[in-house]
Amino acid sequence: MPRFLDLFVHEVRKKKEIMRKIMESGRTSLLDDDFRNIFLRHWHPLPEGELEGFCLFAVDGSRGVREYANGSRFYIARAFAFSNEGEKLRLLETGMFLAKGSDEDVSSYISQKTELVEMKLALEAISHLKGAKKAILIDGSLFGRMMHLPMDSVVEGDRDFLIEYMDVYSKLLSECRRKNVLLVGVSKDSRAMFLRDVILDFICTNELQSLNSTLSADEIRILKTCIEKVEEQPDVSFRMFRNLKRRYGALLNRFEEILKEYIRFRPDFQIVLNFSSTPGYCTPVELGPVRWIKKEFESMMRNPERFVRSRFRNAIAENIEREDEFVEYAVRVIDEITSFPTVVSFHLLLDSRDTPLRVDVPSWICGSNNTLGGFMKTRFVENHSAVEEIICLLKAGYAGLRDYNVWLKHVDDEVKLHEKDIDALYERLLEKELGITLIHTRGYRRVKYP
Repeated sequence: MPRFLDLFVHEVRKKKEIMRKIMESGRTSLLDDDFRNIFLRHWHPLPEGELEGFCLFAVDGSRGVREYANGSRFYIARAFAFSNEGEKLRLLETGMFLAKGSDEDVSSYISQKTELVEMKLALEAISHLKGAKKAILIDGSLFGRMMHLPMDSVVEGDRDFLIEYMDVYSKLLSECRRKNVLLVGVSKDSRAMFLRDVILDFICTNELQSLNSTLSADEIRILKTCIEKVEEQPDVSFRMFRNLKRRYGALLNRFEEILKEYIRFRPDFQIVLNFSSTPGYCTPVELGPVRWIKKEFESMMRNPERFVRSRFRNAIAENIEREDEFVEYAVRVIDEITSFPTVVSFHLLLDSRDTPLRVDVPSWICGSNNTLGGFMKTRFVENHSAVEEIICLLKAGYAGLRDYNVWLKHVDDEVKLHEKDIDALYERLLEKELGITLIHTRGYRRVKYP
């Protein structure tokens, strides 16, 4: 085997300062003092006590996939639910499919298929909950699941998959609200930047106000347009800004830094770790649709049938014998998506030595009746007393640096699908049941015999 260690050491030594800086603190900027000051105003100590007398289920899922020489793929998606009283629930879906999409498209499909199995099991778990205080913990973001754009899937015979996905999600949300069940999404790893965005929006608003006395109303409007376009059309945004910068020079240096910050990657977890010195939680943020999908939501609300017919052409073709029935069903689900509750999300640090958790809850828990179709912005939720009960619940399940949540950690351990199990158990059983030999692609393994 060729040895590359000498080249590796050379590269690390050449880049060690910037590598150390990135590992220790991530991105820094000239706006760090502003970020710190605003962040600290929205960082709160943990509430006292742990919540008792709750009946809850924790739900997680796992998946596996194999590709074969003829282009077909075999998948397993399974979910496991475990209650704090020891009750267990299971669900598994499997199948074979053909897909024309890229590996990334197929990976997204399998990931979403697993999320669907988790939500089906969570829906089943509701009927098993007892008592006045009930909760379901799901591994992952509630908001992220809402942001899957409804459209044809890449899988033949399952083109309308995301319609079923959103239909089940709608039922889960409705049933939790009807039966007063706390639905809580917990993410131990997150690339979210909603906290960054709301703080940066605040910094930007203050800067525009300070420029009001010098720039004309039209020039302020140009700066606002630069911000509106910077994520989707950064070249256009900076080109517009450059013309004003030539006129005003150093006066716009700070605004230029703000504009650059919008296109930089600075996840919320980095902000929490950089600027918090004690355990606590940030002021919850109510989330409307992310910027890139807002136009899609507007299209869904304006003419849901047209949206279905443009986004689900392959699904309609697969259901052509029952086209009217399928379109009617899909339109109903699209209407339900725009009526989804907004999500209130916050970051929680239970130990200053640990990494934060991202916590998502439907906004009705905080007294909001906003829907995704009617709330197209992001804002701090000043009345956040309701989340303290959830924090006390999560504190009760926290077992230190190794176990961020005893219930979610348990279901993760139980449901995890290992590669060796797919090879030795599931594929072996599949070959036996189908009476065939499975031939993998060369990228995985040569011919596998039963």
